[in-house]
Amino acid sequence: MSIIGPSDYVLEAVNLYYTGHVEPPTWMKQVTGTIRSGMILRDVSFEVHSGEIMAILGSKGSGKKALLDVIACRSAGVKKGYVLLNGVNINRRLFQTAGSYYSGMNDRFLQPGITVYQTLHHQTCLSLNVPSSVRKGRVRQILSDIAMTQAAGTNVDKLSPSEKRRLSIGVQLIKDPVVLLADEPAWNLDPLNTYFIVSILSNYAKKYGRLVILTMEKPRSDIFPFLDRVTYLCLGDVVYSGNTRLMLDYFRTIGFPCPEVENPLMYYLCLATVDRRSHEKFIESNNQIGLLVDKFKLEGNGFRKGGFNPGETRGSVTPLHALGTPSVFSKIFTLVM
Repeated sequence: MSIIGPSDYVLEAVNLYYTGHVEPPTWMKQVTGTIRSGMILRDVSFEVHSGEIMAILGSKGSGKKALLDVIACRSAGVKKGYVLLNGVNINRRLFQTAGSYYSGMNDRFLQPGITVYQTLHHQTCLSLNVPSSVRKGRVRQILSDIAMTQAAGTNVDKLSPSEKRRLSIGVQLIKDPVVLLADEPAWNLDPLNTYFIVSILSNYAKKYGRLVILTMEKPRSDIFPFLDRVTYLCLGDVVYSGNTRLMLDYFRTIGFPCPEVENPLMYYLCLATVDRRSHEKFIESNNQIGLLVDKFKLEGNGFRKGGFNPGETRGSVTPLHALGTPSVFSKIFTLVM
């Protein structure tokens, strides 16, 4: 099955297990070989369709970033199971071609001393094998998508933190990735700019028929309408994965309705978090989460696959990266210039 032609895209994780480092690999630990390893992801399955945005939610240590790294083939541990894009097993080369990975805690792609327009145009020269007129049109389109048309001539050094974040996202969107992975894209931003960032990502998915998967440590209620799907992780286990609106029905049917005054995203995030305030609460919450994991394995398949309407209008434009990438000589020339 082709994954680069005009079509609906489906990304699936199927019975995914991952064993890797459970602590930062410091230089000394690497030398002495004392880095602790363990099971980080356990039987994770989900699916995301073109035009959808999915949030991976969980407390620190739940396996959110590890899951993104496995999808992007950036992980160094042992993986079992499959990550498929339209039925094709994703490897490093395929993800580098069809996907992009963005971390909200790292704006290393922004070079000082050049403008916003120059930053994006430079990236098109490195990413797209298309005529100059198409590259310029792509830059103008991305400037519009990230709401920075008016700042096109502004030097990168003079941008606000929110503008730098949007420009960094724009750099990743330049090549028109089918799959965009965003690790904490709104990290350390105020509520208004958090809303702005998530709305930009949602618009990209809907407008072009692409897939966006993001992680978020503290999701606010105002981003709920943007999330088509959500996956809750607790210590690598799936507590829920599926349509965001069906989530409310699911937890209600198993005896955990969300109170009307509560933010459902945070309410169920707390439900999927081990309570470490005392030994008794730790045991109680751990047992409850174990029951929730087992319950979802038995009854969650319909929610994991549900919510997608194949009759909905989706973007069907062939992604620009499918037209090829510049030659090595062209890339070197661009970097020198």
